[in-house]
Amino acid sequence: MEIESVRMKLGATRPTARQFESVRGDIELNITLDQDEKLGSVKFDETWLRVRKKAKIMLLEAMHDAEKGVNK
Repeated sequence: MEIESVRMKLGATRPTARQFESVRGDIELNITLDQDEKLGSVKFDETWLRVRKKAKIMLLEAMHDAEKGVNK
């Protein structure tokens, strides 16, 4: 069984400075793998690390944007 695509959903909730309020940031990524990027290969490991780092940055940006909306 070969994995051709991966769907990644990430979300985080963080409390705000206001009492009883929190903000939520969500992202969803759809990743299509090349033939060289089979599960367990060195190329897949490199790709996964790159995607994971990029997803983390995107989630932090989504959280920042959500907090800006609440703090206005």
